[in-house]
Amino acid sequence: MGYKKLDEVMELLTDELDGFNKALAKLQRLTNNVEDIRILPDTSEIEKLLETHLEREKENILQLKESVRSLEERLARTSVIPKLRLWLHYLIWTASLVIIGYLVFEVSRIEKLRQESFSNGQQEINTSLRDCFDE
Repeated sequence: MGYKKLDEVMELLTDELDGFNKALAKLQRLTNNVEDIRILPDTSEIEKLLETHLEREKENILQLKESVRSLEERLARTSVIPKLRLWLHYLIWTASLVIIGYLVFEVSRIEKLRQESFSNGQQEINTSLRDCFDE
């Protein structure tokens, strides 16, 4: 009985060794195939992407510089008016409008004053002429 089991174990070992040898031969063939393959590093696509990105960034920077320059020009042309100066300006306008309104009112009364003066002058002339004729 002991030999039978030993024969079985020997058979199994032989099968395993045979499988191992086949796997080793396959591995050697694959290794030879891999050694024949030459991989050349090609960075042209990456370089193209980097160049286009760089060009876009340059355009963006130029646009930003132009925007900042135009903003600086607009800021140079503007002047910030202090609140006190603004209120003083409004006060002067209001006073001017009040004065103009008063003058318009007075000018509209000139005709009435002229008529009153004319009638007072006429009465004085009449009374002075009567006094002269009465004498």
